[in-house]
Amino acid sequence: MDSLLSKAYSTYSDYQYDESIQIANQAIAIAKKEENESALLIGEFYKALSVQERDPTQSDTELIEKMIIQMDKLGLKLEQARANNFLASTFARFGDVEKAVKNHQAAMDIYESTGNLTGVSSSHSNLSLLYYDQHDYEEAFYHARKALEMDIALGTPENIQSSYNNLAIIFEHTGPLDSAIYYHKFSLDYAKRDENPYSIGLALSNLGNNYANKGDLKLAEETLLEALRIRDSLGLSRGLAYTHNRLANLYQKKNQLSKAKYHGEKSLENAEKAGEVKVLRMAYERLQEIAEKTGDYRAELAFLKKATSLKDSILNESNTKSITQMMLNYEFEKKQILDSIQNEQEKRERDLIFNERLEVERSRKIIFMISGLFLLALAIGLFLRYQFVKKSREIISKEKDRSDKLLLNILPAEVAEELKTKGSSDAKDFDQVTVIFTDFADFTKKAQHLSAKELVKELNTCFKTFDEITYNLGLEKIKTIGDAYMAAGGLNSKSGVKEVALAAIQMKKFIDERNSDPNISRKIKFDMRCGINSGPVVAGIVGIKKFQYDIWGDTVNTAQRMEASCEINQINISENTYSLLKDDPDFTFIERGILPVKGKGEMKMWYIDSYQNENG
Repeated sequence: MDSLLSKAYSTYSDYQYDESIQIANQAIAIAKKEENESALLIGEFYKALSVQERDPTQSDTELIEKMIIQMDKLGLKLEQARANNFLASTFARFGDVEKAVKNHQAAMDIYESTGNLTGVSSSHSNLSLLYYDQHDYEEAFYHARKALEMDIALGTPENIQSSYNNLAIIFEHTGPLDSAIYYHKFSLDYAKRDENPYSIGLALSNLGNNYANKGDLKLAEETLLEALRIRDSLGLSRGLAYTHNRLANLYQKKNQLSKAKYHGEKSLENAEKAGEVKVLRMAYERLQEIAEKTGDYRAELAFLKKATSLKDSILNESNTKSITQMMLNYEFEKKQILDSIQNEQEKRERDLIFNERLEVERSRKIIFMISGLFLLALAIGLFLRYQFVKKSREIISKEKDRSDKLLLNILPAEVAEELKTKGSSDAKDFDQVTVIFTDFADFTKKAQHLSAKELVKELNTCFKTFDEITYNLGLEKIKTIGDAYMAAGGLNSKSGVKEVALAAIQMKKFIDERNSDPNISRKIKFDMRCGINSGPVVAGIVGIKKFQYDIWGDTVNTAQRMEASCEINQINISENTYSLLKDDPDFTFIERGILPVKGKGEMKMWYIDSYQNENG
């Protein structure tokens, strides 16, 4: 019995899910005959792991949570920790960071209490990857180094390989790139010692991606194709999605766009099989880049919409990144309700007018039949009805005004008027628009210490001020996504590049003053990053329900990259924006030089240092 259960878990760990299910079923049948409650639960658990990993659409966190309660009662500590780790991975896959951290910590507590150092190391490794996905590289480094230190002491090649890999992928984002390559080579060496094809494929895929980023395209192609060969033989969709994606990026760099498109489509195909939101979004973003390079703007917009919808679709109780979007959706729904009220009021008015005519006809007959007393009663009735009609019309007018105001809060005036007149709005090209992105550093980490009510209140405080700044300077607010705020100048005659720069300075000043206020709790103080870029965009309305005015194009993507490349409490601008502002004597700048930008290569950047004319 024990050997069957051990084999079921080992085959699951080797990604042989069908074989694991078959072995688990054998163990379950024997456990039922022997009425062995513990063995039956373990067998059902290992079967559930393989079923859900084989097909992510079968994910059932409630089932695993119930099993954890039973495991605790039966004292099955090892399986309980494994269940917590599995839950953490599932929650992380669908964006619920808070629950993912909670379950990894629960697993670590069990491993520490039972003296299972391998388990403690794996928990550190899992937490490292989780914080890496949240761009919290300080925490990611801490857990990665803890895991590597323990794995080297334990001497397990597979775990050492995994820890070196985790450390390397963090260096990919923090730099230097040579350190990432250095540790990926260590990871590959240990994977070959362990003769583990999964780990070899992973290490080669990561190493090839780093060679591409460094500019050694020939070595990158050789390495990635070898990784693809190994991963294809294993048939694991998630790994294939990543390697195809990296090959698509490589062939973009080599300007071999037909090959890039092929691998981009294969990446999406495997991402859809894997069913993981993050991997799907990665595939859509790659295909968007390829469509942009080939000039297929219709496909570029379609992939952008899909990638954006996936970013906004991670909606659950603990995912604080979606709260602001949920509030915006509520405003759209309120607008639809007001429209319904208006339609109903107009119908009521027509009915009242018709009924009024009937009453007038009846009144004529009654005048000849009844006395002055009844005539007086009729007059009173008509007066009351007149008052009712008048009041109804006032309600209709008031609700219409509210509806118009709400529409103007959602859309630019010109677009709102076009939408009311035609029922639709055409997309427009703009040659020179300046886009500003802001984001709060370590937002997800800080949000874990706030209730949903506190979080919404603090975001509202910041974004309300940002709204006032953009309105006063004539900018168009585009949208908020979680803690990110996006606006643009140049979409109307009221604003341009200078107004956008002033908006950024005023936003930074507000955040700086708020952070220096001793009366405000530190846990609700946010550090801000800001990025600005200028260039052409396409602007229009997205969707037919809960619609939203939005802008698209490489200008928008580069503005977001400027924000991502910015240090905290700074304003980072592109060369395009700098060229428009550099001759303005009111501004001073700090040149940052040429820096690598994800998906863009190397770009020149500047910080806005100061604005001299504070009263201007």
